[in-house]
Amino acid sequence: MRIDIWSDIVCPWCWIGKHRFEQGVAQLGDQAPPLDIHYHAFQLDPVAGPDPVPLREAYQAKFGSAERTEQILTQTQQTGRAEGLPFDFDRGQVRVNTLRAHRLMWLAGREGDVPAVAEALFRAHFAEGRNLADAQTLVAAGAAGGLSAQRVEAMLESDEGLAEVKAQLGQAQALGISAVPSYVIDGRYLIQGAQPPESFARTLAGIAAESAPAQSGDACGPDGCPV
Repeated sequence: MRIDIWSDIVCPWCWIGKHRFEQGVAQLGDQAPPLDIHYHAFQLDPVAGPDPVPLREAYQAKFGSAERTEQILTQTQQTGRAEGLPFDFDRGQVRVNTLRAHRLMWLAGREGDVPAVAEALFRAHFAEGRNLADAQTLVAAGAAGGLSAQRVEAMLESDEGLAEVKAQLGQAQALGISAVPSYVIDGRYLIQGAQPPESFARTLAGIAAESAPAQSGDACGPDGCPV
């Protein structure tokens, strides 16, 4: 079963959704279908520049007040921590363009462990307040997915992966994906949002059952097939 996941590293619900999806698969146990998972780029804030801006400052400009900003951050942090994720919005998070981080994800998809790199990037941003456009941050996240520092640095010093990531962004637009996380299953089914683990498990099991070949009472045996 192919799972295409569109997400952005600065989307808190994408981190929460990643863990809920993994929990849903775990709930299926031996009944879980083999999964072929592919991550794709989405940018919640494509106009963000390469220079870091304090996240609270950016949120105040977007949501209109410091009070509303604190309400959003507090609620998000509480939800994340309830999932066992170490959200900490007092670590100096910054608003920055995520294109370089998505290029690292693309590289991990070819040469490393994508879920591990995604996890490291989410943690770097939400738990540690690190700059996701900074080379050191990206090298450390790449190492979590088995990529050498030299390989990540070489990618960052070139345009490698840029066209591919832009193609992923264009594909999301073509598919009408306007919110993340979004999960496309076998190119036919769409799950949007950080659904509860039980919902992921139920949906995956239902699609697997629907896709299973029909069982016939007239199956062929060692002596041939009935006519």
